[in-house]
Amino acid sequence: MYVEFKAGEKHAAKGADIAETHDAFQDAGYILTTDDLVVDIDDLPKETIQNILDIFNIRTERVWTTRGVHLYFKKPDGFKGASKVIPLGFNVEFKHNKNTYATAVKQNGEERLIENPGIREDLPSILHTRKTLQNLQGLSDGDGRNNAMFNHRVKIQGLVDNWEQVLRFINNHIFADPLSDQEFQTLARDDIPVDKKDMKEPDYANLIMRKYNVVMFTNNLYFRLNDEYTNDEHRLRRMVANEVGAVKTTFMDEVIKQMRYTAPLIEDDKAFDIKFSNGILRNGKFIPIDFKEFTPYYVKIPYTPDAEPVKEVDDYLYMLTEGDEQYKNLVLEVLGHTLVTDKEFKRLLAKFFVFVGSGGNGKGTLLEIIRNILGRDNCSSLSIKDMADERYLYNIKGNLANLGDDIEDEPINNERIKILKNISTCDDISIRAMRENSETVSITTSLIFTSNHLLKSWEKGDAYKRRILWLPMYTKPTNKDPKFITKITTDKALEYWVKLVVEGYFRLYENNGFTHSDKVEQFNQEYHYENDSIQQYLELVEQDDFINQPVADAFKVYEEWCEDNLIKPRSTRAFSKDIKEKYNLTAKQRKVNGRNKKTFLLSESEIKP
Repeated sequence: MYVEFKAGEKHAAKGADIAETHDAFQDAGYILTTDDLVVDIDDLPKETIQNILDIFNIRTERVWTTRGVHLYFKKPDGFKGASKVIPLGFNVEFKHNKNTYATAVKQNGEERLIENPGIREDLPSILHTRKTLQNLQGLSDGDGRNNAMFNHRVKIQGLVDNWEQVLRFINNHIFADPLSDQEFQTLARDDIPVDKKDMKEPDYANLIMRKYNVVMFTNNLYFRLNDEYTNDEHRLRRMVANEVGAVKTTFMDEVIKQMRYTAPLIEDDKAFDIKFSNGILRNGKFIPIDFKEFTPYYVKIPYTPDAEPVKEVDDYLYMLTEGDEQYKNLVLEVLGHTLVTDKEFKRLLAKFFVFVGSGGNGKGTLLEIIRNILGRDNCSSLSIKDMADERYLYNIKGNLANLGDDIEDEPINNERIKILKNISTCDDISIRAMRENSETVSITTSLIFTSNHLLKSWEKGDAYKRRILWLPMYTKPTNKDPKFITKITTDKALEYWVKLVVEGYFRLYENNGFTHSDKVEQFNQEYHYENDSIQQYLELVEQDDFINQPVADAFKVYEEWCEDNLIKPRSTRAFSKDIKEKYNLTAKQRKVNGRNKKTFLLSESEIKP
């Protein structure tokens, strides 16, 4: 909204006209809303102001005045103040609805130059601070310039994202005589401590967020410590305590709360890179780089393409796969599947995995190896049963793999199969943290289980058959070594494991799928045959056994066969569907002994003319 100003003035008369546009007014002002904050800069040349906008990438609305510029931002909650020296080293005025009704946009019939109309960026840290700063404008050698710059640096370095760039701007544009390069480098060195005098909880929160690159992801605060991001609550509290010093715990708790409300929010559906100690995996490629950006996934092992083979690793893989090269490649691709975070590509793969075999043959060892490779913080351990409970299911959010060991010997019901299928295809699921409302998410966690038994499933259809991959492991080691896991997870062994697993990851992208293994394919075909009593029954009958037979009568014969063979029968609906598909029949109402009954009939395409 706009208000008419007095002619040639920058304020309105009492009861002045208000309109949605200023077209009808010769002199007008924009009425500030409760969300507007205007930074009024009028003590600098316009060329210097333009340098600020360019150097610090400020793209908010700007209205150029006769003496400078008005920059329009979103007003921070609880903002107060009218005039202050900002971290850039000069004084500005702050205009908001508590001290200014309207700001001039038109005088004597001429509209001021307005750029980026309507855009309200967040107020950057370079344009405001709660600290009291010295005005550095116009200082030169002999005015205490060097000491003033040093004191300024100490005060702002924990409060702005780019303090060195700010100091360089001050030196080049605010001082009357800039420091020499040598003097500037001395003042800009890294070992100067931060001045924490008079800092409040929000100031500490800002300092810590900048120093440790704090972000909010999956409702947790992550911060960078050494080379990795962590959300460890205990380490967070100790880090905050170390930064704020000897204060009450309520002060520390408030600092953490401030960060929870203000830390940059990272969306859950982002495809994160996998960080290794010497680079990252991204979209099927390894990029050697010292990666500093946020990713929740850090593998503390280097990827070395020419890592030296480790005999214990090769022998273990040979034992698991009985020397089958195709099967070995497939196993390593299953492990590589855990490194895929691109939902679109993971939907293409659409698998979950069950390693099955008798006890004592290395299945549990394989899960322990995966934990050592990925890191325990990147793995959860839910069973299939637990995954059907959204309270437990929350634990797999943000993990690379869920490793369920020795899952229960009971049929996988439809509710559990639905969860397994939805996760394997990155479809939406509902999860709920303790004492929180449910949320809908899609996740890329790989599901890997081990079992001593082939588990029956309620669902028998193609969708289930495409998703599950049974991986047989029935060979047992000839010699038991109590130190075997230690030997197969040494630093050297893990580096070799990473080489093999990343190569498996590369093959997934190169082939858009898994290596074909005759051994695994045959095993899965046999499983699905044994899992489906109808398919077993159909091996014993022919098309003629069903033509003109009432569906209910045919199903009763099938039920009796199941009872005789101690097999659980499937539903009438599934039975009728499979019969019609296998023998190209239809089921229609027909009179049988004077009563209408749904009866199997030849489909029209099967009826010979």
